[in-house]
Amino acid sequence: MRIFIQLLIVFTSLSFFAQTGRVIKVKDGDTIVILDSFNTQHTIRVADIDSPEKGQPFSKVAKDFVSAEIFGRTVFVEKTKIDRYGRTVGNVFYDNKNLSEELLRNGLAWHYKYFSDDQVLSELELKAREKQVGLWVDKNPINPYEWRKGTRY
Repeated sequence: MRIFIQLLIVFTSLSFFAQTGRVIKVKDGDTIVILDSFNTQHTIRVADIDSPEKGQPFSKVAKDFVSAEIFGRTVFVEKTKIDRYGRTVGNVFYDNKNLSEELLRNGLAWHYKYFSDDQVLSELELKAREKQVGLWVDKNPINPYEWRKGTRY
């Protein structure tokens, strides 16, 4: 009985930090909904990046990119926290890829430096900017954080 309880504690703690599920909805470039093996839906906010908001240039391109990459597929989510909206924030992995990195590499997101100091992500954003990939073709793209605050240049 003691071993069973210990295994239950280990399994419960692992499920708190990681989750696997099939992507059943792509809300936008940085928010998805997955369905786990218990048929429970979980809204996932992709960690460390910020994609364009609805109505913002490249928002549909980012959403379509995420849909093409992972919709209907099983992903592994490495949870980092629960945000103020009750969403799981986490790194989303599929086919040995990290969704945050792929969005940055394709110029479809900003590295969310307000919450992340990850150097790899910073470099991916910088390379996309230099190559003028995705949203970086715009002369003066507006960071989604500023867009949400209503600051327009």
